[in-house]
Amino acid sequence: MASSKPSHFIHLETASEWFAVLSDESASAAEREAWRQWLEADAEHRKAWQQVESVGAMFSAFQGQNVHRSAAHVLSSSQTREVSRRQLMKGVMGMAGIASLGWLGWQQTPLPSMVTAWSADFHTMTGEVSQFELDDGSKVWLNTNSAMNRTYTSTLRQLSLLEGEAFLAVNGESDSRLFSIACEQAILTSTGLNSRFCVRHLANQQAILAVYEGAISLAPLASHQVIEVRAGEQVVFNDTLVDKITSVSAIHESWTRGLLVVDDMTLSDFVAEVGRYRHGYINLDPSIASLRVIGTYPAQDASLVFDMLENAFPIRIKRLLPWWTSISAA
Repeated sequence: MASSKPSHFIHLETASEWFAVLSDESASAAEREAWRQWLEADAEHRKAWQQVESVGAMFSAFQGQNVHRSAAHVLSSSQTREVSRRQLMKGVMGMAGIASLGWLGWQQTPLPSMVTAWSADFHTMTGEVSQFELDDGSKVWLNTNSAMNRTYTSTLRQLSLLEGEAFLAVNGESDSRLFSIACEQAILTSTGLNSRFCVRHLANQQAILAVYEGAISLAPLASHQVIEVRAGEQVVFNDTLVDKITSVSAIHESWTRGLLVVDDMTLSDFVAEVGRYRHGYINLDPSIASLRVIGTYPAQDASLVFDMLENAFPIRIKRLLPWWTSISAA
């Protein structure tokens, strides 16, 4: 019976398995030859291999070490045709360019995120969640890989979310100055004494506002539209448009307590959420991407999350390498 898995998923899964084999210094000549035959059998095999090796190179850059026995090293230490060597070296040397492409599934490319975070007043790196207290008694939580600046004047308390996600608990009882937060798409202003709300940058130049207490005025930067989002409501917006207001989701507040509280989220969206807290790539079989996830999960323990998913769904999770995880139908 033919496999129901998409061919691209299968090629990536196989490439990751070969990378694990060749990363072992005890890999035999027969194994290297079998890998070479697989590699040369199909252009899609070579494309999948380049993707796996590129993700490995980026992961190693984060870890401050070299990739263990990359394809380039394997080919250099054994006799092979020059065309194969050139093909794989091209993939390695093009890693920096590949890293900037959306198909890797990472929320941000590493260099811009690092530079922004280092220069911001408040910042977190990948996998880090931090709480900060402001001079007026208000509190800010920054989620993984986020950055924020602060500008306080005699008449205004303003924060700027440069990237990522922030949860704010605004204290308006002891400070009458206007409190607002700016993001790439809009200006958000607290319209009551106290408020609790989350702002998060999304893909496609969008953002989301989720309000848990009080009310927030939302003014897109390229529009004259101004709406008020009240406690229990959330909305997705860009710099010109505001989508329909919906009921607030618990996940935009639960991460401040180290949890991902999920209510009917697709597996693909949930996997992307988990991926925000770790370096590496999660290769998800598209045939199971629409499974619905419900429950409470630890935000910063991906291994435990994977175990919980495997117990709850008919899926199989393979972790051959620290930076490569494959999720497929059981």
